[in-house]
Amino acid sequence: MASLPSFPGIGTLKLEPDSTTSLSTDKSPSISYPRSRKFIQSDSNFESLRSLNFQESLSVIKDGSKIDTSCYVPLLQECIENNSFSGAQNLHSHIIKTGTHRDVFVMTFLVNVYAKCGAMESARKVFDSLPRRNVVAWTTLMTGYVHNDQPDAAISVFQKMLEFGSFPTIYTLGIALNACSAIGSLELGKQIHAYSIKYRIDHDTSVGNSLCSLYSKCASLASAIKAFLKVEEKNVISWTAVISACGDNSKAVKGLRFFTEMLADNVEPNEFTLTSVLSMCCTMLSLSFGAQVHCLSIKLGYETNLRIRNSIMYLYLRCGWFLEALRLFNGMEDMSLVTMNSIIAGYGEMMELAKDDLSAYHNGTEALNIFSKLNNSGFKPDLYTFSSILTICSKMFALEQGEQIHAQTLKTGYLSDMIVGTALVNMYNKCGSIERASNAFREMSARTLISWTSMIAAFAQNGQTQQALQLFDDMRLIGVRPNQVTFVGVLSACARAGMVNEALGYFETMQKDYKIKPVMDHYSCLIDMFVRMGSLDEAFDLIKNMDFPPNESIWSLLLSGCRRDGNNELGFYAAEKLLELKPKDAETCLLLLNIYESAERWEDVSKVRELMKEKRLEKLTDWSFMSIHDKVYSFNPNERQAYGAEMYELLDELVDKAKSVVGYESLESFTLHGEEVQHSEKLAVAFGLLKIPDAAPIRIIKNIGMCNGCHNFMKAISSLNAREIIIRDSKQLHKFVNGKCSCGDYGGLL
Repeated sequence: MASLPSFPGIGTLKLEPDSTTSLSTDKSPSISYPRSRKFIQSDSNFESLRSLNFQESLSVIKDGSKIDTSCYVPLLQECIENNSFSGAQNLHSHIIKTGTHRDVFVMTFLVNVYAKCGAMESARKVFDSLPRRNVVAWTTLMTGYVHNDQPDAAISVFQKMLEFGSFPTIYTLGIALNACSAIGSLELGKQIHAYSIKYRIDHDTSVGNSLCSLYSKCASLASAIKAFLKVEEKNVISWTAVISACGDNSKAVKGLRFFTEMLADNVEPNEFTLTSVLSMCCTMLSLSFGAQVHCLSIKLGYETNLRIRNSIMYLYLRCGWFLEALRLFNGMEDMSLVTMNSIIAGYGEMMELAKDDLSAYHNGTEALNIFSKLNNSGFKPDLYTFSSILTICSKMFALEQGEQIHAQTLKTGYLSDMIVGTALVNMYNKCGSIERASNAFREMSARTLISWTSMIAAFAQNGQTQQALQLFDDMRLIGVRPNQVTFVGVLSACARAGMVNEALGYFETMQKDYKIKPVMDHYSCLIDMFVRMGSLDEAFDLIKNMDFPPNESIWSLLLSGCRRDGNNELGFYAAEKLLELKPKDAETCLLLLNIYESAERWEDVSKVRELMKEKRLEKLTDWSFMSIHDKVYSFNPNERQAYGAEMYELLDELVDKAKSVVGYESLESFTLHGEEVQHSEKLAVAFGLLKIPDAAPIRIIKNIGMCNGCHNFMKAISSLNAREIIIRDSKQLHKFVNGKCSCGDYGGLL
């Protein structure tokens, strides 16, 4: 007596083998029965039907011609090929009329037809009406459920099959294991594995492949590899399964090793193997290995395969090989949504790696063009499309385009998606519209930790401390556990408001209650707070007590406070540390040059100038740009003739007005050898006042940090002209409204 391991809900089954029952080793999913003597005698009728089309054949049968029941098979097969549910229904009706419904072979085939057409309810009704059921019928129904994304139903059928005493074939076990993979049922999969070991079929290729996939999806890579190694006759599916298992379980190096072993065994990879390998190359940013796979794919005839081309293009984009990726994209005759998404995301990567903000903006513009092409080509954007393009809008400062995409997400129903909603919050925040960011957050039907954290950071960056802390309390109240990034936003909010006790309390709570170890960003917030409060000694003590060396951001914060408070000794120390970390940064060198010149430390001035000469940092390019009606305008102080006399007349008028406002200083920072220049953001704001309607904010991107003089100038103009001015420099976002800046009048010192 054979005992099968217990399955959930059915207990241990006792299977009594007899002379008519055996453990089948059939591997084929097709239904194949020998033709009966009667069928052989009616071959002429069968061949005559094959020469007719579906409707003609059915008409012949309706006319009452005597025909063998097996002649339904080609007509049923045609229903599968044409995905014709109505044709299957017509045949089903005729089968019942002729009494053929008592034929198990025909009715089992009909179950298969309904399943292939996606009509599982009809397939189940036919199955339930079968006069008797063999293993083929059970397996056919299970296969239909798996292929139609109903794995739970497939498992239920498998359990009932065992209850009825029908022995599974190898193919049946493979389908059952696939169903276990789909629902993540490792326990049930292990029971089937034990059954296969008991009957010594775990070495079978089909079973081994299914076991490997099951263990992979259940995050048990070691078991997946063991199942693969047990397979005696490994085919391309076997190798692909174990390679994919390594990739899915973050073992890309191991997966590439299996790939090389596969090639050494002279097994030719298919498109799924190659896409899996290319995905792992993306994970490892292994351009050289990926390029070799690209060459192999061409050699194997996959040069035009869309899936492989998409994978190669994305690899090149991830590795910064943008020109080659664009060449692939432009050479594609057929594209998919994945293609479009990849190239849009690639342009986002190019923005991050661009040599300057203007180049980054042009890359973003190209991404927007691709997005427009996507909309016009019949593709429907998905959540990945919207997430990528909204991120690009945030980098471009492109609020107008972001608003249009917001409207499209609302129209297509993706606004409710958490990923898209979070991307909207970030976009509005980085474009300086905290009100719209808050509205987008409130409109989200569900929120993740990232959503909460993004909104808390947005309130903090815009100086709305109370809103940030209240949101933090709301988040904890509903049971969302903060992470280290969340606390960066909370500490930043406290720092901007000078809430020392609250900040230190949150810092302690983070460590004691949430067991989060402080990182550089947490210390940066606290040092920022002490510097803003004028407590330079406390800030320096905190720096000395950190568990890791300070970065350039920490020393920049301390240096800015020393400049403001006139603490030259500590300021010079911070300046030297900053120079050690960023010796090739022109902005840092010019900052130090001006500090030493103001203190008349001429020896240090000479050292910095010599360093600048050695590193070829004599020139610091200062420029700003803005977008008006999708046209980009750039501003450079050395190109006076490019903007027209009207703009300079207005700028002179604005400067005169600003001088009458208390607190405005005309002195510009970052001058070279004592030469004063008119900084680019002043040119941009004058141009914006001329060209942008009165009610609209002026948005400017600047490639370096704003100086204190320009910062005060923008405060004055926002008050005098009742105009909202938003400038994003290399340090942070500045939102000037009614003579005040969101940075708390501190940004001009950084």
